Amino acid sequence: MKMDLLENGCLKILLTEEDLQAYGLTFEGLDYDKEGTRSALQHLLEEAKHKTGFDSSGSLLIEALPVDGGCLLLLTPAAGKRHVRLRRTVGPYIYELDTADAVLQLAQSMGEQAALPPSCGSSLYQFGEGYRLVLYPGAPLPRRAGHLLHEFARAAGEGEAAAAYTAEHGRSIAVGDALGRLCAAARTPPPNPLGA
Repeated sequence: MKMDLLENGCLKILLTEEDLQAYGLTFEGLDYDKEGTRSALQHLLEEAKHKTGFDSSGSLLIEALPVDGGCLLLLTPAAGKRHVRLRRTVGPYIYELDTADAVLQLAQSMGEQAALPPSCGSSLYQFGEGYRLVLYPGAPLPRRAGHLLHEFARAAGEGEAAAAYTAEHGRSIAVGDALGRLCAAARTPPPNPLGA
């Protein structure tokens, strides 16, 4: 399990398949009306408060995205009468990239243009001689993200079966927040070896 508090006040929680099993959950079975889901979310919120300082005292929108047998939860403080709303989202979309340079150029362009919403999960796999990027958008992708994806990559499939095939036959490089991590790395200047 991995928890990250984002600059905008949202909380990302990446749960592996093993994490879900430990809570007795599956992505398909996530439902806030079920006691098991509510109990697991309360435990995760307590842990998030201790680890990250995330304040869950108000209303929350919780988006769940499927990620390689597990799921990515995006918790957003929200206004409204309901204390917690949970929704499962669409996707995933699979894109092929020929080279590591193409992957890095895509990440740099995405980061420069802030093209992806914070709720977008992503996983990167080495696949044959190239790479496959699996995107788990929480909503339809913004137009600029679509343009960048088609500039650097080719659509290679859509849906859970295509994502499962990629995960099974590819070599995992980064799971859950691959593009976010690559974008952050692209923004960080390399260290100066001379120390100047």
